[in-house]
Amino acid sequence: MKQVVKKSRAEANNVSNEKLVYTLLVDGNSLLKMSLVDKRMNQKGEEYGAVFVFLRQLGQLLQKKDFNFCVVCWDGYNSGVLRYNIYNEYKANRDKHYELAAGTSDYDKYINNYVKNVLKNSKNSKKEVVRAETDDESFQRQREILWNILENLYVRQFMYDDVEGDDLIANYVKNKWKNERIVIVSGDRDLTQLINDEVCQYIPSLKKFISPKNSVEELGVTHENTLLKKIICGDSSDNIKGIKGLGEQTLLKLFPEIKENKTSLGAIIERSKVLLEERKADKKKPLKSLENIVNGVTDGAQGKDIYEINKKIIDLSEPLLTDEAKECMEDEMHAPLGDDDRNINNVYDIISKNGMNDLMNEKIFGSVFGFFERIIKMEKKYFEKNAT
Repeated sequence: MKQVVKKSRAEANNVSNEKLVYTLLVDGNSLLKMSLVDKRMNQKGEEYGAVFVFLRQLGQLLQKKDFNFCVVCWDGYNSGVLRYNIYNEYKANRDKHYELAAGTSDYDKYINNYVKNVLKNSKNSKKEVVRAETDDESFQRQREILWNILENLYVRQFMYDDVEGDDLIANYVKNKWKNERIVIVSGDRDLTQLINDEVCQYIPSLKKFISPKNSVEELGVTHENTLLKKIICGDSSDNIKGIKGLGEQTLLKLFPEIKENKTSLGAIIERSKVLLEERKADKKKPLKSLENIVNGVTDGAQGKDIYEINKKIIDLSEPLLTDEAKECMEDEMHAPLGDDDRNINNVYDIISKNGMNDLMNEKIFGSVFGFFERIIKMEKKYFEKNAT
């Protein structure tokens, strides 16, 4: 990480509550995964198209508002292990394996292993460029390139071992300035639980901003019940099991009030009891899904503690962080970035070193990186104001 001014110096800035500060808060892994559709390669058979798409999308978003800060949060090495320790079926559907031993290496270890294993020379008789890496190797290498480029563009970045990017985003929102307004950039709809009058989410696949005003229309349920829905129904993408026999559509059919009105888990359980009594009075067979809600029945490893466990691993109002992540973010979240070695010329060197020919074109270079000019100026100004 580059030099920063510590928290005490940042607090001395005395930001006025009357003047709003705008932050673009980016889910780095989510945006990079969506950028992998671009498969262009350099002469070594290494893909770099995702770097180009990521930077272009990020730059275009910066033009939609006069942002003061741009922050990118990444999944750290062994990310997700904190949830795995609570619920050992977490992300098992993704063939995810967590290393629990102390002293596991950080992200740099992965990159070093990649460098040792990557095929350096193609023996293809036609001398065509052949892809020289796996999907995961490509992702990790392009993320390393992006990290180095963004550092020189004065984009703030956070990544810590064992911690997921979602939790870093949630922690940033939880500790934002009172006069700070945030736009979260992510395709992960779990983050919509963070939306409020001061925080909205941009979903790239929809090309739409989700706020309290349109969350019902765009999500099918108010953002205030995103957490509730996940606690009850689980999340198949992360292999989090919900109440047995109850999917999201059934939940909305049984409890249509949750589409627009903030509701609690306790209210849903009590309403289930009432519906069961009504069916009994009408001499109708009880609905198993309602009984399962009342009794907390699941096929998952959570057992009778399903509601408690699901809340712990889904509720981003209490993000899961290591002590290191908490302390570092507290010190650096709003601390002015230092200007040591940050230079747009370094960006060109990184591009050249990695054989990203398209980005070396003067016209394309200017169009992509010109979007970051305001952020660079704002950060330099902020640093100068607080470094004296």
